[in-house]
Amino acid sequence: MTETSHSEYDEYDGPDGPRARAALVRAAQAGDQRALDTLVSDYLPLIYNIVGRALDAPSDTDDVVQEVMLQMIRDLRTLRDPEAFRSWLVAIAMREVRRHWRVRRGGPATAGIEDLEETALLADPGADFVDLTITVLHLSGQRQETAEATRWLDADDRQLLSLWWMEVAGRLTRAELATAMELPMPQTAVRVQRMKARLDAARAVVRALGAVPRCPDLNADLRGWDGRPAGLWRKRIARHVRTCPACGGVPIDMVPAERLLADLALVSVPPVLIGLLTAGAGAGGAAAPGSDATTAAFHTSARAGRAAARAAKAGGVSFGKAAVVSSAALALVATTVAYTLGLFGQDAAHDETPAGTAASAPPAVRPSATPSPSPTPKRSATPSPKPSHPTASPKPATAGKPAAVTNTKLPVRAAFYYPWYSENFTPGGSKYTPSAGKYDVDDPATVERQIKDMQYAGLQAGISSWWGEGKREDKRLPLLMSKGAELGFSWTVYYENEAYADPSAAEIRKNLTYLRKYAVQKTWLHVDGKPVIFVYGGGGDGCDMATRWAQANKTEGYYVVLKVFGGYRDCANQPEGWHQYASGLDIQKGYSAIVSPGFWKNTDDKPTVPRDLNRFRKEATAVATSGEPFQLVVTYNEWGEGTAVESSTDWPSSSGHGAYVDILHEVFAAHPR
Repeated sequence: MTETSHSEYDEYDGPDGPRARAALVRAAQAGDQRALDTLVSDYLPLIYNIVGRALDAPSDTDDVVQEVMLQMIRDLRTLRDPEAFRSWLVAIAMREVRRHWRVRRGGPATAGIEDLEETALLADPGADFVDLTITVLHLSGQRQETAEATRWLDADDRQLLSLWWMEVAGRLTRAELATAMELPMPQTAVRVQRMKARLDAARAVVRALGAVPRCPDLNADLRGWDGRPAGLWRKRIARHVRTCPACGGVPIDMVPAERLLADLALVSVPPVLIGLLTAGAGAGGAAAPGSDATTAAFHTSARAGRAAARAAKAGGVSFGKAAVVSSAALALVATTVAYTLGLFGQDAAHDETPAGTAASAPPAVRPSATPSPSPTPKRSATPSPKPSHPTASPKPATAGKPAAVTNTKLPVRAAFYYPWYSENFTPGGSKYTPSAGKYDVDDPATVERQIKDMQYAGLQAGISSWWGEGKREDKRLPLLMSKGAELGFSWTVYYENEAYADPSAAEIRKNLTYLRKYAVQKTWLHVDGKPVIFVYGGGGDGCDMATRWAQANKTEGYYVVLKVFGGYRDCANQPEGWHQYASGLDIQKGYSAIVSPGFWKNTDDKPTVPRDLNRFRKEATAVATSGEPFQLVVTYNEWGEGTAVESSTDWPSSSGHGAYVDILHEVFAAHPR
């Protein structure tokens, strides 16, 4: 049996593959404000991390990032190849970093009073991006040493490192790195190797300086050093380490830097920068990218935000390490406090503002324990019918735990669901064509049809792909929940990020706390009084994943269902459940059974697992009679990998539900739970 890779989208931007990204860019170029907002929010974390690591001036990072994103908004219409968007944007970022360096070298020694005031507001002058990386990503050991070693690199190497870090993390390709550096590929490879060698030397320097006790001969060599990392001192200390018997040369246990950096998450963007950029992008209203109205609105919004920051400081609003301001208007004090307390580790933008809301409205503050009402999903550019029951969205409870829940008895029959459409119905997005055409899951009628479809199949719940707060999938959850409440159908989410990184227990806990605003609702799938959450996993995951989730869930109380891996039953920390995600029949005794119609990825010439209705009926029967607590369909509508059971023109049926849903209907009816 061949296990699927689960997602056809291996790019940095999660489920947005290259074709979907190009379609989004084209929409933004045509004046779609929602598409422009999405580009800003999706790519802001990448640019923030690249610029932050390329500069050694933390107080300047926000300004440079803002200028890069402004150039993106202003010049987007000039981009001829939408599929080259990411490469184009990163190249802009590196040019702006280099321009910043030239200005700094040729500018006055001191900044103006206004700049100094803004620096005091927006950044901790005693910290830098390395400190932020270590603190936010909870780095320790050789990862922390590697991050600290970046301080010792020269400016050119630091700029290259900022891109290479994103390459080894899978967020940039080598071709995009070469384009950003404006170098041919062979020369890029040479530059990367030299930079890695200097980084390793810097890592040895960091370890030698941190040794307790420090080498006496090294202390003698350090006379006259002011304690600040510098290229000359890096060379001197590295030379000492190589030749000193006491220091032992370059550490033999040094793990290659690419292995240490590959699975690290992005440092989250400060809310103040998110506020300035999202307000700036939205302030232009319907104006197209590149128009005078959009550019002027962006500048006006940014100036307003900085003025509000100065006004807050003048009025005595100061919170020490990270005084922050919201979007174009003065930030809510509570948002600032939340950031100061470390609640800023969210993915990209916190934009839950419905389309059409004034850009200056401050974002709602989300307490860590008390859930807030579900955000209103943004609608697509094409008008969609209004929900038939606009007030039917269930109201969350006012306490951290639900006052009353609807428990679903075991076994639970559910299907994995993907709210990626219509964006991902790009040319070549699937080998098959849905019977409903290129539908839009922002359309309440579509969601209602799909829920009724799954209910006809004998399913009690949908497991919706989820990539983080504020992401596209998160913004579409309220409509799924609302329609689920109307139709008596349950939802939960598939936590995807675990497969592409190893989020810390603190980050997982933060996500679980955020999801509580949905999980307290009756519509959320509950078992034994606990809200259920499914967690996807990568090929390299092991018992460490189970440990992190156990630590995170101590205070959250979820019914966690992790994806299996080799030896999962032997882990000391066991979740409430386990499941497999594969392209055929799989039964994990005591935990789950799955069935899938086949697997034909949109980029493959032939199917990995061909479709066969007779085989599907037999395997569905095996799942229905397994008695396992979770009986799962992989998938309802993952069209990119060709695992959908949703009706297609390739397998229509007289019922209108499609041949595969008809089989599930018959089999599950014959073998009730």
